[in-house]
Amino acid sequence: MDAHSFGQARARDVIAAVTLCAPLVVVVTTWLHWRAELPTELPRQWDSDGVSSTWPTGFAIVLFASVCFGSALVASFALHKGVAAGRRKIFLWSGFAAGLACGSWLLVAGSVITSSTSTEPHVGAWPLLLMALMGYGLIPFLIAHPWENAEPELLPR
Repeated sequence: MDAHSFGQARARDVIAAVTLCAPLVVVVTTWLHWRAELPTELPRQWDSDGVSSTWPTGFAIVLFASVCFGSALVASFALHKGVAAGRRKIFLWSGFAAGLACGSWLLVAGSVITSSTSTEPHVGAWPLLLMALMGYGLIPFLIAHPWENAEPELLPR
């Protein structure tokens, strides 16, 4: 790999790692935008009759933002040279965790925000967004440069 190819591969890896900041930005931005409208308790579980348990809004935002931040942090550590062989897998799983946290936040908070007139949150199509965001790790995985061995392996004859 010459210097130009290495520079392009490095740029792709950095861009892939930076994309893992997007879920954190979404979680924090929506919380800042919705915080005046959010109740002190958010739904945590639903059953056939509606919300079956709740948790404090502050705990939920800290949890989801922490998972997103941790995923972005892990992705930045994956940019070190010694991690090149597993970098794409790290991006994939970090993106899965960040997408799951972001989607969970949007499901919980979004269901409350969109049903502000009723006393019971209506889930609606928010679970579809959660399922789509669980595949978020594919974005940095596909952007990152595939790792290649420096020396070709000898095949047995």
